[in-house]
Amino acid sequence: MTYYQDKDLTIRPMLPSDCQAFYESFAAHDWHKPLAQFQRYFQEQEQGVKRILVAAWQGEVAGYTTLLPQAPAGPFAGKGWPEVQDFNVLPPFQRRGIGSRILEAAEDLASQTSDTICLGVGLHSGYGTAQRLYVKRGYVFDGSGLWYRDKPLEQYAPCAADDGLVLYLSKKLVRREFRPLTQEELVPELFRCFDRFQIVEKCWRKVEGQWVVKDVVFTERWGEKDYRFLCQCLRNTMATGGQVWGAFLEGRLKGFASVEGPLVGSRKQYADLTSIHVSADARGHGLGRRLFLLAEDTARQLGAEALYISAHSAVESQAFYKAMGCVEAREYLPAHVEQEPCDCQLERRV
Repeated sequence: MTYYQDKDLTIRPMLPSDCQAFYESFAAHDWHKPLAQFQRYFQEQEQGVKRILVAAWQGEVAGYTTLLPQAPAGPFAGKGWPEVQDFNVLPPFQRRGIGSRILEAAEDLASQTSDTICLGVGLHSGYGTAQRLYVKRGYVFDGSGLWYRDKPLEQYAPCAADDGLVLYLSKKLVRREFRPLTQEELVPELFRCFDRFQIVEKCWRKVEGQWVVKDVVFTERWGEKDYRFLCQCLRNTMATGGQVWGAFLEGRLKGFASVEGPLVGSRKQYADLTSIHVSADARGHGLGRRLFLLAEDTARQLGAEALYISAHSAVESQAFYKAMGCVEAREYLPAHVEQEPCDCQLERRV
């Protein structure tokens, strides 16, 4: 499972090889973190004790955090809120937005089980960058004051400005859920809070072998008839061995993606991503990216070499697919070209 991916950055679970890589990388920057610590993290991940989110920049480990299912101590103990612990980005990779992406991925995971995520942050200058990032991302102090070595620090009590001196913060989350849909769910009522609306002003067109942007203006909005037809198509996808993923916010469907079961292409190299849509009121929150990654997982399970996408040619839509690493398909599927001659035929290696 990949938690986040773009052309440079991947956020994924920990691999056995990461233990040595992190140990050596931290040591190279005079930052002592024992090898046994990373080996323990990997074991805890495999045992399901915690999630380890590793950021790799162009294939090189760049940072990580751990996410516990719930806070084990401090003011949030017993509330059932997932807690971020041990959050680090290596010095050469700082100021590239990697830390924010790691936190975003952790928040996304936490939102699937809780409406709140929490953490503790140290107070000495070594935590300054993290302090600013937490506030920027909307974390707020809980009001319980200073804690020292897992105990509340009384007024005027002595302490040391070490890693045990912390303040606790939390952040409210929108509950998210990503899961396969079932045949029984696929009725128009499922889409009552879904708005397929898009204003298009510019589209990509291939002219004499070159891709150019042209002024193409129209508005797309689905109605009741479209949703009835969509349900028929998605039920057929499942009936023929495919997978349909749903993205839910606070229990309401706000996105979906479908991958067909039968592989296509001259060598059966493609898994066909026949739909991926996010409701107009839920765009810009990472739902499409997460659905695309789930579609990639499905393609791998089906034994495909790549996803095939007959994609909407709107400039905004193509920007999304480019960010996900899609390129022009090596082989065009005639059925798609015939049905949607203005689409861009793309693929994404999996």
